[in-house]
Amino acid sequence: MATYNTEQGMQSILNAALGEYHVRGFRLVEPDDLILELFYQDEVAARFSQVGATIPAIREACREYLEREAS
Repeated sequence: MATYNTEQGMQSILNAALGEYHVRGFRLVEPDDLILELFYQDEVAARFSQVGATIPAIREACREYLEREAS
């Protein structure tokens, strides 16, 4: 379960959602109230509707992105 860090605010929750992928260079950004963007370094790896974004779907997108980059 994600914990809320008041110093980092919502970003701490987004980082927790990434799990191990956060330390591997992924980050989540909320450009608005509807969209959640997954970045790998400076490249957009995926976009999600905030309504339908789940932690398993986000982590699966990270895994798939790394697999595509490796091939």
